[in-house]
Amino acid sequence: MNYEPDVTTLPRVKKQLAAFLGELPEASAVKLFAALEADRLRGGKDLPHDALLDDLRRRLRERGAIFPDRKTNAKRLFFTPFEDFLIGARSGKKRRGMIARPSLDPIWRVLMTDSLTTQAALAAAGLDDALDAGGEAAELERALFVAAEAGLGEICARAREDRETADALIAELGDELIYRDLQELRLLLHGVDFLKQLRALIASHSPALDEEQYYGLRKLFLAAYEQSRPIAAYLLLALKGRLERPWRALGVYYHLAQSADDTLLAARDTVMVLPESLIGDIEAIARGLESDCSQPLDAASSIMRVSYFTDYAEGLVKQAAKIGDNVFVNRIDACRDIVGEAHERFAEQALATLCEAMPVLHAGGSSRLMSLRPDIAEPVSMKAAQEAKAAAALICKSAEMAERLGADPSSAAAIADEAREKTQTFVNNLVVEIRAAEGDERKAARRMLDRTLTFADILLTSEETGLIRDRAAAAAKTA
Repeated sequence: MNYEPDVTTLPRVKKQLAAFLGELPEASAVKLFAALEADRLRGGKDLPHDALLDDLRRRLRERGAIFPDRKTNAKRLFFTPFEDFLIGARSGKKRRGMIARPSLDPIWRVLMTDSLTTQAALAAAGLDDALDAGGEAAELERALFVAAEAGLGEICARAREDRETADALIAELGDELIYRDLQELRLLLHGVDFLKQLRALIASHSPALDEEQYYGLRKLFLAAYEQSRPIAAYLLLALKGRLERPWRALGVYYHLAQSADDTLLAARDTVMVLPESLIGDIEAIARGLESDCSQPLDAASSIMRVSYFTDYAEGLVKQAAKIGDNVFVNRIDACRDIVGEAHERFAEQALATLCEAMPVLHAGGSSRLMSLRPDIAEPVSMKAAQEAKAAAALICKSAEMAERLGADPSSAAAIADEAREKTQTFVNNLVVEIRAAEGDERKAARRMLDRTLTFADILLTSEETGLIRDRAAAAAKTA
């Protein structure tokens, strides 16, 4: 399944939920998946179900988890052939071969209620009845696809001819991007049989293709190309979601492009759709990360997205390097440069976030500190501590990530050193405050230390944080 870091489109709380999913043990994650599914079916509106389920589904598949059973119905069967094109949520403009999951419900609603798709609605009802009764459903499923293609084709044709009709359809669907998803789905319906054959030929999340599968794919591609060049292109684009990692599809492109088959040579422009889409993926991620540099830092999201970009870029380079495609490698390196600069800025922002969670003021009065001291009168919120924890994690990973991006890691290493030094100084000074203060001030200093250690232990060694805790406990007992 295509995976675009969909958390970028969600509000901060929803982003944090998405990041949290990746930290769950498998058993808990499977239970949560079932609970989210059930809540969505009940009509729950408080959570971004599609985005969270898409993210959780990907993580569970990576762990080899077994998914909870889901009831088969007409709606699920209808969208199944197109699953390799689905993304959790759209983070930018509409791109070819990417249909947002949140678009599916309004598209299905139109399919089931529009007067032009009455036959599709009747076919869906008949299919649901057959499934409930345990009867034969293949012919009814086929009837649904045929009726849907005809009905949606008529809807799209009328929308193209009349702006007012198009505006009404867009309003019914929710927005222009959902309308464009509907248009693309209508085109995919024309090739649904080819997409089903692809799913039968290549299992979901296949790590690689064997010779028999390569032969079968070439044969299927050429059959689709003879009937419809756009459908042939979509067969290749589906590989991004069909294979274990989207970048593995680049190897399929090289296999087809290097073939001596005259028909494949004639189809070169169609085959080129695949590498252009792959490079488009990382260019879109790079542009998004570059844009985020001017926004408040979301460290957890940034770590996830930079890491995903780096994996994607490395995977593409590995495939391209096998045959010496330096032109493609150079395009990837250009994206790496952009993300490398963005990541350096993220590290700088992370240091600022960390410092905000360690408030200080100039020493004065009876304080034993001669310059800056912790501002124990300024309590650190749980939210600030959580953001500091994510920022500390980003800082700790920054030098390694800079190297993977082909950037100079010295700047990231310097930021990490500064972060450790500032954190070490702050917690040591808090121990001094605990020792020097009395009553409520001592309690406030101790609370601040406890909260600071929730993120300081990422930057400091366990021995260092253990010593700090011991010293704080001893300081709290002084008269």
